[in-house]
Amino acid sequence: MHRFKKILVGVDLSFGDHLVSEEVSPASLEAVNRAIWLAKSNSAKLTFFSALDVGAETQRMIEESNERESIVTTAKEKLNGMVSRAKESGIKADSDVCFGRSWRQIILKVVQDGYDIVIAGTRHLGPFKTILLGSTGMKLLRQCPSPVWITQPQADSQIKSILVAHCLRPVGDLAMELGAAMAELHGSELHVIHSQEHSEFESWHSIYQDNESNQKTPLEVKRHIESQISNYQFKTHPQIHIVTSTPPDIAALNLIENHNIELLVMGTVARTGISGLIIGNTAEKLLPQISCSVLAVKPADFVSPVTS
Repeated sequence: MHRFKKILVGVDLSFGDHLVSEEVSPASLEAVNRAIWLAKSNSAKLTFFSALDVGAETQRMIEESNERESIVTTAKEKLNGMVSRAKESGIKADSDVCFGRSWRQIILKVVQDGYDIVIAGTRHLGPFKTILLGSTGMKLLRQCPSPVWITQPQADSQIKSILVAHCLRPVGDLAMELGAAMAELHGSELHVIHSQEHSEFESWHSIYQDNESNQKTPLEVKRHIESQISNYQFKTHPQIHIVTSTPPDIAALNLIENHNIELLVMGTVARTGISGLIIGNTAEKLLPQISCSVLAVKPADFVSPVTS
C-alpha cells in the first residue's frame, strides 16, 4: 500500500484548562501511533500539527500579555518529541502550530499544502457513544477533501477486524481498496457490507444511486466485491454481507458489535447543494453511535467549502 505520501496528524495538546498540557491524551497518542505506522508502510512524510483552539477574546489576551511566543514554543516542543520519534523509525517528519479552530485549520492545511490523508483522535465516552458528532472529527469527515482517519484508543497495535461499507461506486471501490490493503498488512479479519435497502433510509451514497445500481442482484454485488479483493492475501476469507431489509445503519452497527470491528472504512459524499455540509443520511445516523475507528474517503470531484 503506497497511496499516501504526505500525512497530516492532528494532535490535540489541550486538556482541561491547559492550552498545552503536560501529557498528550490517549486519543492523540493513538493517532500518532497509527500515523507513524502508515508513514513507514508508505514511505511517507509526516507533519504533526496542532491548532490551539481558543476564542478571539482569549487569543487577544494572550497577544496582549506577550505569552503567545511562550505558548507556541511549548507546543512545538511537544510536537518535536513526536517528530524525533518518527525520525528514529526512518520517517521524514516536521511539525507546525497555529491558533484557531482545529477542524478549520486542519482542512486549510490540507487544501493549501496538499496532504493525502488526515489522522486525528477522538475521545471515547462510553460503550456506544463518541463525540464525533459536532466535534472536530465530524467536521473533518464532512468537509475535509482528503481521506480522514479518526482513531479510537485501543490496547493492541494490530487491527484485528475491519468493516468496509461498499456502495459499488468509484468512492466505494476506493474504500474497498484501502480496507483490503489494511486487512492484508495487519492480518485482519475483513468484512464487507453493501446495502440494497432504500425504503426507510437512503443508501450509503444515495446521491449516486441510479436505476442500474439499484437493479444489481446480490450475485452481481458479490462478484463486484470479490473481483476487487482477489489480488489481496488474507489470513481468513473475507465475509460479504448484503443487506436487503435491515436499515443500513442498524446492519452496520450490528456487524460492528457482533464481530468486534475495530476499523470502519467507508466513502462519504455531500447530499445537498452545499458541498460538505452533509455526508449521507446513513452515515449521519451511524457515525455518532459507533465505538470503532473510522477511515472515510471522498469522491474525486469533492470540493471542500473551507478555502480560506
